Amino acid sequence: MQGHSLRSIGIFKYLGLFLAAAICILNFTPEMQNVRSLPTAFFAESDEELDAILSHFSDGYSCRMAVSNTQNENLSDKYISVRLFGIFELKTIPVYVGERRSVHPCGDAIGISMRTKGLLVVGNGTFLNSEGKKCSPSADAGLHPGDVILSVNDAEVNTSDELQSAIEASSNTVKIVIERDSKLDTIMVNPIISSDGELKIGAWVRDSTVGIGTLSFFDPQTGYTAALGHAVIDMDTGKVIKVRSGEMRRANIVGIKKGKIGSPGELQGSFDNGCELISSILGNDELGIRGMLNEEALDKASDYAIPVAFPSEVQKGDAYILTAIDGNGVKQYSCKIIKTISQSEPDQKGMIIEITDKALLESSGGIVQGMSGSPIIQNGCLVGVTTHVFVNDPSKGYAVYAYWMLDREQ
Repeated sequence: MQGHSLRSIGIFKYLGLFLAAAICILNFTPEMQNVRSLPTAFFAESDEELDAILSHFSDGYSCRMAVSNTQNENLSDKYISVRLFGIFELKTIPVYVGERRSVHPCGDAIGISMRTKGLLVVGNGTFLNSEGKKCSPSADAGLHPGDVILSVNDAEVNTSDELQSAIEASSNTVKIVIERDSKLDTIMVNPIISSDGELKIGAWVRDSTVGIGTLSFFDPQTGYTAALGHAVIDMDTGKVIKVRSGEMRRANIVGIKKGKIGSPGELQGSFDNGCELISSILGNDELGIRGMLNEEALDKASDYAIPVAFPSEVQKGDAYILTAIDGNGVKQYSCKIIKTISQSEPDQKGMIIEITDKALLESSGGIVQGMSGSPIIQNGCLVGVTTHVFVNDPSKGYAVYAYWMLDREQ
């Protein structure tokens, strides 16, 4: 019996070695090399163009390439399934089909004012109670920095004043609904009367934020606007700020801190409610802020628009950016795209650019904070938007493919 078991083990061992060898041999065949060389995503303006693209790639392939509907929320509406013998799936490639869009590239310096959806907890403070003892009810109840307070005793709160009023209206324990890591939770907090006679829970919260950035583009047909190319992040918690409402206004550039190795530069600007209103802010995510152009601004806007390149069309080589670094408006500055990164889904880091314009390098050192959102033009198309500067080389930085910033959910 033991000998039979040993023979069975030996057979499975040799079978495993045979399969491993077969896989290795298959992996180095021209067919598999062709599969690995397929793009990470397909982009087409129509189903007919997609068919033509697939026909081109199918030439010389024995593998089956079929378009299917996706059930994966992280991918596009469709994907291509590459299967060996029509059975074994070798690769899944997202497909993005849609009419080529044209937008108006901008580069204007903007003041960004955002009001949060709910209240962002930035910390738990301590205070003295009526007996002179330190206490922090919010910390005791398990409220964490980065939590978003949505309601108190079933009443929605969006400002610090609303939070304080809701706490004072309660005679004892308050029910606080929070969002933490995209999940809702309920925390019970016992407010305490402080030494100054106020009812407090000890949480530090933020209900708004402001900053300077660059308007990337707008659609002259719909008024859709996009800016920054990256999310507005809370400085204390590192969390993406959830937007309740906000505005983009024209900013006044008053100076520039030149970037140096190890020390990013910065545009120094100001704005207030008297500055021209450009757009609302309706959303904020990893690809920047988005909104709708102000009706008055839309009426005055030019119909000038250029095509938005598909990510697969962007090439290494000469390009230029549009940006405003002083009070003389938007100017054109030369740059080079030195690396493109193949992507199957939206991501901030789509390409690396290098500023080559001598005037811009002399005045700013290259890319500085506040230039995030500056549009990048190549071969008459909007190809990208600057996002991050390299700390150790301010002449270089990352950019996002402009295509990913189009028509995101409002």
